[in-house]
Amino acid sequence: MAEGRATSGFLMKTATLSILAFLFLLIGCGRDRDTGGSHPAGGERPGELVDYQQPTRVIVTSDDASLPDDCHPRQVANLVISFVDAFNRGDQAVLSQVFFLSEAPSPPDYADGAYDLWSWYTVGEIEPGGRIVNGFVTYDQGDLLDYLATRHKQGERLRLLKLSLTQTGLLGEEDNVGFIYVLNRNASDLDPDLGGKAHLASGQGAINCTNQRIFAWRMDMKAGDQRSSREATNWLCKDPPGWKPGKAVVACA
Repeated sequence: MAEGRATSGFLMKTATLSILAFLFLLIGCGRDRDTGGSHPAGGERPGELVDYQQPTRVIVTSDDASLPDDCHPRQVANLVISFVDAFNRGDQAVLSQVFFLSEAPSPPDYADGAYDLWSWYTVGEIEPGGRIVNGFVTYDQGDLLDYLATRHKQGERLRLLKLSLTQTGLLGEEDNVGFIYVLNRNASDLDPDLGGKAHLASGQGAINCTNQRIFAWRMDMKAGDQRSSREATNWLCKDPPGWKPGKAVVACA
């Protein structure tokens, strides 16, 4: 399954899955606070293939004592960093441990009932105006690992910039926590205009705190995004003093 597969089925599934409602809530009004139209900082050239190196240092700017154990900003950021690092290295063993996707009824420690299509991984390419033109979606662990291996071979690399926790109790379980994020994403076969000069991508996901595994992930890129990495993350977590995008991951709640 390669990037760029655009089908009406993808659009219908993405639009009609009732379970997507909770992910739409995760993003909240964050995207409404995006400040577009700014001139990006220098050093980020469109079409340039960047071999991103994921920083492992995490700076926490805010926390919430009511969050479940093992699901505070630092722990969730470290889990997502593990995914990004394994993806960049093509480490299938770690990827299979970090993600848990299944078309089967959800296990009792993930949900309080049998949810249909309760876990997934999606990637979307969005035109100005919001129309999804290309994308990938899977609900199967094997398909996901094949897709991630294919993307790695295409030279795709990610770099997490910021991450914020959103809400607990997803799917009726307090151990499920949602998050939103911004990252850089680049690959040889992506349109140079996609994500702009900074190759920006953003999205949301969900993890099970007890098992420390991601079970939902959505990642979108907008064509013609003219923001720098700093401008794209202004709305998500407060910038710590002296922070430079790509030098450390900022996490908050």
